[in-house]
Amino acid sequence: MTKENAEAQTIAELQQELPITIAADSRFSSSLKPLLTELEMWLNFQALKADWYGDEEFVLNFDFTLIRSLDEKMQQLEAAGASCNTSNGSAAAWNIEKGYAYHYESSNLMTTAFIAVDDLLEAGVGIEQGIKDRLTAVANSVASEHGLLGLV
Repeated sequence: MTKENAEAQTIAELQQELPITIAADSRFSSSLKPLLTELEMWLNFQALKADWYGDEEFVLNFDFTLIRSLDEKMQQLEAAGASCNTSNGSAAAWNIEKGYAYHYESSNLMTTAFIAVDDLLEAGVGIEQGIKDRLTAVANSVASEHGLLGLV
């Protein structure tokens, strides 16, 4: 095994163990992978700084997926039988905000979230900062339910 292969394998192993993961919908180019890795490391580091990992028995996990359109994804979820409103209190309820939607499962401390980028592209704002803002909004919303410090 070459040194590069060993380093790549070690990085891949570390990423699989991180409590916060970020991927992109299959319709995105694989050239986004370095940005996704950078965002993932940044968000996990922010959570580490905020002492979210202090209690190994209580670690919030997040599975973020970048998508093009939130409307399209919500239609898919509704077709699959998920409840897409915040007022019914059902276990399958999705919290929907401008540019993102998430579902928090308290039984396993797992949050599944979709981050839309179509409106960021149309608005011409800094797409990386826009994505960071949405990632932290979801993370902070779930963390606040447990009295954890918010991410910056």
